[in-house]
Formats: sequence, C-alpha cells, structure tokens
Amino acid sequence: MNQQVVSLEAESAGAEESHRQYVVFSLKDENYGIEISSVKEIVKWTTITKLPDMAPEMAGMIKLREEVIPVISLHRRFGLAEPENKESTKIVILETGGKTIGINVDDVEEVVNVTKTHKRSGEFTDGSNWTKGIAKLEDYLLILLDVRSLFSNGIDV
Repeated sequence: MNQQVVSLEAESAGAEESHRQYVVFSLKDENYGIEISSVKEIVKWTTITKLPDMAPEMAGMIKLREEVIPVISLHRRFGLAEPENKESTKIVILETGGKTIGINVDDVEEVVNVTKTHKRSGEFTDGSNWTKGIAKLEDYLLILLDVRSLFSNGIDV
C-alpha cells in the first residue's frame, strides 16, 4: 500500500491537526476513507449468514476467530447497486463505540496521510452527516467518512 501526504485548507477556526491516516477503499467508481484508528483488520469475502428481518443495509453476520460480527453493505447504505461478484470484495472490520462491525467494500486501495482540517459535510452533501469532508489527493477526491455517524442512524448493531 502506498502512502501519500495530502494538504487541505483549514476550514474550522483553531482546529489544527498534524495529520490523520485514512484507509482508502472503493465503492463503484468512488474512493472513501475511514480513519485508520477505527480499522481493526481487513479480510477477504467470506460466507455471510443472513438473519430474518434484518435491516436493509445489513449483509448478515460472519464468524471471525470465534467472534460473531455484523456486516453492513455500504452499497445498500449509500443506495448503490451490489457488486455482481461479491467473492472479489473485502470486509473491513471496524471498532466504533465499543462495537465491532464489518463493512463490505469493493476493494481496499491504500493508506494515506491527510493534513489540516477539512470542510464540514453539510457544506457539500445532502446533510447526512456521514462525511467529515473531502480530501483532494493527487489523482482523485477522497470522501472522508465519519464512522460513528454512519452507524448511528437506524442500524442497531
């Protein structure tokens, strides 16, 4: 995985950070980033057990080293079509709010360093609060996700 340093303009008064590392993953044709401190591990696609009456965003449950972990489909969460070949996808295992959650993504690309504070999500999104901002990388824009907000709206894991 390559490392890349990104500099963003400061948008919030008095909020200075040296840098934060983000794990970059893809969904369809877009790149998203989650702070590396939330990422526990990345695993290949595995058999998922579906439960009756699951929330639409839930892909199901997996067993990983004797732990049962709920897996969320970010494709469904973001209103995107599911990939045709799920076996080529990855599951990113996250720890947030004392809970372990898996998210199904198309691929994991790299880890990047993002410096400075970035724009608030309300300035350029529909107000979902799932994003922390957008980082302008050399070759693409990176949508920075707020893991806590992403899973605090209607998904009980």
